Amino acid sequence: MIELTEQSNLKEMRKSIIQLAWPAVLRMLLESIVGTIDIIMVGSLGAASLAAVDVSNRIVLLVVGSLTALTIGSTALVARYVGANDQQKVDDVIWQSLLIGFLLPLTLVVIGFLFADDMLRLMMILMEEVDPVILEEGSTYIKIVFSSMIFGLPVMVVTAVLQGLGDMKTPLYIMLATNLANVIGNYILIFGVGVFPQLGVMGAALGTGFGRLVGAIVSFVVLIKGDTSIRLNWANIKWKLDWKVIKEIFSIGIPSAVEQSIRQSSQIIYTALIAGLGTLTIAANAIIINMLMIPVMFGFGFAVAATTLVGQSLGAKKHQLAKAYGKQSTYITMVLMSIISVPMFIWARPIIKLYTDNPEVVMIAEPVLRGVIFMQPLFAVVMVLKGALRGAGDTKWTMYITAIGNWGVRLILSLIFGYYLGYGFIGFWIGMAGEMVVRGILLVWRYESDRWQQVYELKEERELVADC
Repeated sequence: MIELTEQSNLKEMRKSIIQLAWPAVLRMLLESIVGTIDIIMVGSLGAASLAAVDVSNRIVLLVVGSLTALTIGSTALVARYVGANDQQKVDDVIWQSLLIGFLLPLTLVVIGFLFADDMLRLMMILMEEVDPVILEEGSTYIKIVFSSMIFGLPVMVVTAVLQGLGDMKTPLYIMLATNLANVIGNYILIFGVGVFPQLGVMGAALGTGFGRLVGAIVSFVVLIKGDTSIRLNWANIKWKLDWKVIKEIFSIGIPSAVEQSIRQSSQIIYTALIAGLGTLTIAANAIIINMLMIPVMFGFGFAVAATTLVGQSLGAKKHQLAKAYGKQSTYITMVLMSIISVPMFIWARPIIKLYTDNPEVVMIAEPVLRGVIFMQPLFAVVMVLKGALRGAGDTKWTMYITAIGNWGVRLILSLIFGYYLGYGFIGFWIGMAGEMVVRGILLVWRYESDRWQQVYELKEERELVADC
């Protein structure tokens, strides 16, 4: 557990935030860089293959993201019980989270093999004619990536509980091993090296699966050795599902899972609308999203720090300190994301050309990328305050705000500007800008109201009644 400081000592507060955030930022930057390398490798196969992976990943993020969002309940509860110095409850949450992590991915295997083709056809419903390359390669990609979550979700659970404990370094090491294996596997299997055949998009999916397998092995070693911040008492572990603990995890995790489903389902509609503009536009969109992941990873890293610090502060009954940690995390992230985005604005075209040599794709992507750079401070506010609210278990309101932003603002504005007013691809990103403004305002309003602290207090009261 990281040592909580006093609210009046801003220097120490910021030091604590950065101390927690930098390994998470580095871990997520590493993941982003690996994702960039993957996209560059796939992009060399042509625009159709790049579009196949992008469309498939929209589906993967919807289904897989809904399951992984459940780990937010693990992080929040572990942080709370660490702050309250209740080791037994910490152990119970960790173990039940691991059991869930091993059981849930089995559903993904069934979904992938039964519905991959149907999901892809739905994504391309606005195309005049379904692209056969996207359908064939995307279907294979989805089936393999879904199956690999048998290894992937347990890794995410271990990462989540370590974050709740305030240990951000061990997840970094796990991610290093995972991503190194991913890149090596992708290179060998996409292009065919030595005795291995050239598998293209299938190779990219298998490389992802290989990385997750390696990550699962490393995570298992971490649990067995027990010399990290995970201090499970193996003699007292309950080798069966404890529905009371699971209900507690899901009470926080399910709203986050629904929120993730809302966000990703709107992304699917969004991608389907973009698909109506053609394969080259899908490729341009994939490049922009991938490039933005670098500054956005800073936001995710500090959001994780905010979740942990807010949760631990509330567990220690330091409510004003919890609020101050959320605010300071947001300020730091706004500055960092703005600074990091400057080179991307200046050298937009050369960076885009790293992904593709298709001049039409470059022409479509460049103006949108330059414009979206100015949205980075808003991204910081949305990501970090959402992380802070999750640390308090206030996941229902983050779900409501995401629903309003994604479905009530972004899609409507995208239809108006993208299709009705004829702005095309740029119009869709105007819709994104409108969404971020609305979500930012609503999150600031919720955070300043302090009602999220009342949510935490009500959860404590219910637990006391249940224990009696």
